[in-house]
Amino acid sequence: MDKTAQIKEETSFKRVMRKHKDAVIAAVILTPMLLFWLIVSGAPTIFGFFLGFFNWVGLNDTPDFIWFDNFVNFFKDPVYTGALWRSIWLGGLVTAVTLAAGFGAAIMMNMPLMGKGIYRSIWYIPAVTSTVATTQVFNLLLDTNNGVINNFLKSIGKDPIIWQYSAGWGIFWIVVYSAWKGVGAAALIWLAGLQSVDQTLYEAADIDGAGRWAKLKYVTMPGLKPIATYIVITNLIAAIQIYEQVLFITNGGPYGQTEVLVFRIYRDGFWDFNLGMAGASSLIMATIVIVATVFYYRWSTGSDKRMTIPIKPIKRGQ
Repeated sequence: MDKTAQIKEETSFKRVMRKHKDAVIAAVILTPMLLFWLIVSGAPTIFGFFLGFFNWVGLNDTPDFIWFDNFVNFFKDPVYTGALWRSIWLGGLVTAVTLAAGFGAAIMMNMPLMGKGIYRSIWYIPAVTSTVATTQVFNLLLDTNNGVINNFLKSIGKDPIIWQYSAGWGIFWIVVYSAWKGVGAAALIWLAGLQSVDQTLYEAADIDGAGRWAKLKYVTMPGLKPIATYIVITNLIAAIQIYEQVLFITNGGPYGQTEVLVFRIYRDGFWDFNLGMAGASSLIMATIVIVATVFYYRWSTGSDKRMTIPIKPIKRGQ
């Protein structure tokens, strides 16, 4: 290759690099992250999904391809369908309580209070504390013999409650803990949404004589619709997959009545080594979460379009 052709080739390469400079920089930044995700999370997740099509019980066993038998057995076994249904309604309950409490906390955070920075930090502390440590604090409160709550009940002449033998109380404390753990993050997102609402709308509402409830209903809530869509979806996905609360507070008891699907997957995978059913359950849960997310997103964005009133342009002379 002569020198002129080499110079032309280098010039062409530099021109292409300048044209796609942003794409090259993005690729350099994202490639290590994508490789890390693929090795640590992506590949094991895909492998776990493929396990659902095999009968594999015990690490020393030979995997046997059985098509969809694990999925059929999942929906035939009341243990799995019960855990799935419990995950759905319990996740919905946790989401509702967390969002309602977070919205109330966000409204208080948005008030012109003295030391509101410290106040906001206090609300967020549960979100960054260890689940293992905080659930142990809850267990100290709920201990049958020397728990704080039972000692208080004894002091006022009431019989102590054996929390571990009551499915109702187990569900109650799982919801309370989950809401307490998630309310801080939800409140901060709600707060960001409250502060993003156009203040001129409140001024116009004041001129029209609107009260606090009217401004909340007709100005604040419509302005929070995009934030609400995001926060409902993210909290619902997290709530349906609750696991640590169940493991450390009730351990699925009594008699499996507080067992959720993720806890069942953990038992199949790491206690019973029923890897095929664990993979099938994981794929079913992932499918349900994706479908629920897409359905809610389409419903939420579709409601905005349905509420939009088309305005016809005014012709000259009218």
